[in-house]
Amino acid sequence: MTSTQAPETPEPSETFEPSDAPNAASTTAPKATTTAGSETAPKPREGRATAQPQAPASDTLAPKITLAARIAGIIGVALAFLIVLAWFPRGIWNSPIQGIDAPAHYYFIRELLEQGPAKALSLLPNGGYYPPLFHLLAAATVKLTALFGVHLSVFTALDVVWIASSGLLWPAGMLLLCSYFLRTATPITRMVANLLIPLLAVASASHPFHMLYSGPLIAFGLASTLLPFLLYCSLRFLDALTALIYAPRGHRLSAITLRPLFLTALSTAATGLLCVAAHPRVVFTYALLILPFILTRLPWKFILAVFVLMIVGAGAFLAFMINFYPSNRYADPGSWFHTFVPTKTVPEALWTAFSDHLSSLSSGTIGGNPVAGAFMFLALIAAVIAALGFAGNRLRDGIALTLGYAFVIIVYVCSASLSGVIPNILAAPWYRSDARTVTMFPFVLLPLLAFGLSCVERAVTEFALVKASPTRDALSIPDIRNAQHVRGNGTDDPRIPSSLSPIVSAVVAIVLVVSMIAAMVLAQNSNPIRATMSEEITRNASYDKPDQYEQLTADKYDALRRMVATTGTRAVVISDPMNGSMYASTLFNANMLYPVYNPQHTKNGAIFGEVEDAFASGDSRRVLDTVCPVGGDAGAYFLTMGPQAASLQLFTFKQQYDPFHNEDLIARYVNDGTLVKVDDYGNYGEHAKGWALYRFACSR
Repeated sequence: MTSTQAPETPEPSETFEPSDAPNAASTTAPKATTTAGSETAPKPREGRATAQPQAPASDTLAPKITLAARIAGIIGVALAFLIVLAWFPRGIWNSPIQGIDAPAHYYFIRELLEQGPAKALSLLPNGGYYPPLFHLLAAATVKLTALFGVHLSVFTALDVVWIASSGLLWPAGMLLLCSYFLRTATPITRMVANLLIPLLAVASASHPFHMLYSGPLIAFGLASTLLPFLLYCSLRFLDALTALIYAPRGHRLSAITLRPLFLTALSTAATGLLCVAAHPRVVFTYALLILPFILTRLPWKFILAVFVLMIVGAGAFLAFMINFYPSNRYADPGSWFHTFVPTKTVPEALWTAFSDHLSSLSSGTIGGNPVAGAFMFLALIAAVIAALGFAGNRLRDGIALTLGYAFVIIVYVCSASLSGVIPNILAAPWYRSDARTVTMFPFVLLPLLAFGLSCVERAVTEFALVKASPTRDALSIPDIRNAQHVRGNGTDDPRIPSSLSPIVSAVVAIVLVVSMIAAMVLAQNSNPIRATMSEEITRNASYDKPDQYEQLTADKYDALRRMVATTGTRAVVISDPMNGSMYASTLFNANMLYPVYNPQHTKNGAIFGEVEDAFASGDSRRVLDTVCPVGGDAGAYFLTMGPQAASLQLFTFKQQYDPFHNEDLIARYVNDGTLVKVDDYGNYGEHAKGWALYRFACSR
């Protein structure tokens, strides 16, 4: 009988099968490698004649199908970009987003434009470090367009960088990450997945849209956008590392093992540094997502070393917090985040987790929002496929993905719904807020979908090949990689089919693809959360508000314009930033002592606390001695512009600005000549009663 078994053609970086190496002694020698123009064929069995393998006629189509898959990926990313662009709120192109963190981001961009890249390591008003990558990109965009005679405002520059990163980098990164779990799929499956994954990546409200809506969390959002690239490089590094660990002793120091290890380590380090430059706290998200793969692949000694490293890192982080954010609550985790208020019930949080933030119990159930139901159905199918191990020798990938999904759900429920010692500790790295943990769902759900699709396709293809083979010895499997170990059982017979029956396999594959397509289509036509986010951002950016005490209204805009016309951009202006005065820096480049709502009283920012204490003291001489040196030759001013905005009341330390609203204290300073009124803004109406600009009598 003639054997027509074709040799396996591994990818260059998969010389060893790292995901199966721990199974045993099955990895005893390097696999046959394929070089350009040559192929190493397996030895024929004794007593059997061998025939030269014949390439199937369909093989001539493989390059064309592979090219089509790549084109599908490009089309998918392009369509995703258009979706992000269509969603983008139109009202913020030339006006500021009015959120808790927005003024700070505009301020940071201005600082870089005025002082250059050297300011990147000290962006905060106190001279402290704040992740600069997003702001550097925005400032560079302003400078670059200026070379072509186009002047961009800081608002527009922020928008351009957000659209480019969210509309291009994010779907491309998720496509790259998911391609790791599709590496054994046929080109046709890849073609379908490459088109759908970028579109599904921009379907969820979790990311990137939630990052612009909440805060906006610009720096952390960019770090999350870059994270898929780091995860992909890290998974390739784990492949190379396990190949080295389980390689025969004589081959461990060969170029076959060391070169991939060096290249993947270099790419992981480079992308890691990029993510840290965007926002260091994304390291916690990275650790949570990569840990399951470490647990399921590396030997126990390496796992122990990783845990030791994590403990050391946690200790260093705690030491940093104790030194830079002093508190008497560190020894009592139950009292951490004492102002925390749950944003969701546990059922609502779980629904968010399974529907990828496409709906919630408060805004619609499966019947009310079919896209959420479709995606939840999709997620459950993929999780079952991975959990049951229909993955052959890639069972560890399935376990890691489902374990990672469980980790993310636990952290999210803790951050959104639970309080107490354990939730406080688990959610602390993300500021105890579900606004950041919600971004993690696409990182586990989309790879899980890609993995499930790949597994089901593998099961169907294997059964079809076995059924088509007249005998066990006449089987040809030229297109299936990594088929040596079926369901992780250690056998190296590629002819054993998956335990899925052909009918079940085919039905599941069809259901999975149809569900992905349905979810993708529905998400672009019925996505109430995403649409609501865009509407609310536009509404917040408007100056026409029913609440005239909000952060920025038409009257406040005009009052700040008039103020800068009087003070100029060099004189220092003191006011409670939470009444909206901090936007004077963003809008008119005013020199506000408080250009952000949380200036931090550390480092050279101690001046903030000194000014607050001096103003609250009622001592005129102390006030002038403290304030006047800050203003310098240009002078110092004080602005009253109403109470703090309701939308900024989440700030824990808002009471520190209360002295700036003490009318009796202000009247005393006016009476004794410490403050001299230079302009009255009370003509805007009843809500503007008491609005005025005063000058400190520094020349007295």
